[in-house]
Amino acid sequence: MSLDIERLRIDHLVSLELQDQQSYLQPALSQAYASDLLAQKGVAWAAVLDGKTIACAGILEIWEQRAQGWAMFSAAALRNFVAIHRMGLSVLADAPWARVEIAVDRNHLAAIRWAERLGFQREGLMRCYTADGRDCFLYSRVKP
Repeated sequence: MSLDIERLRIDHLVSLELQDQQSYLQPALSQAYASDLLAQKGVAWAAVLDGKTIACAGILEIWEQRAQGWAMFSAAALRNFVAIHRMGLSVLADAPWARVEIAVDRNHLAAIRWAERLGFQREGLMRCYTADGRDCFLYSRVKP
């Protein structure tokens, strides 16, 4: 089994089969959405296991010193998480933004734990944040 980290492409997002906790996002993973996402300023990558995309993540610039992080995982990504976690830490360490924010579903305990392991701190609750009305916690990671 070979896990590769690649620069994100449209086909990575379109082919990603999301884990149950993120399955509500599956309809959004269209060619148009992927194209729009890749046109944004920032960084984005995919974890590919034996030719199959198992995770996609990135950081989009909001303005010069502020960015929004995002991540989408398949069930297979959870079984290969150490390399993905290390990649996340590396990208965050090299990120040029003073502040990176992420939204985490308040009921997704594994995602909350991961955000905190990446060094994010919870700032508050955003009610009805997702398209389907889920509440999310706002987390940020601020460089000193």
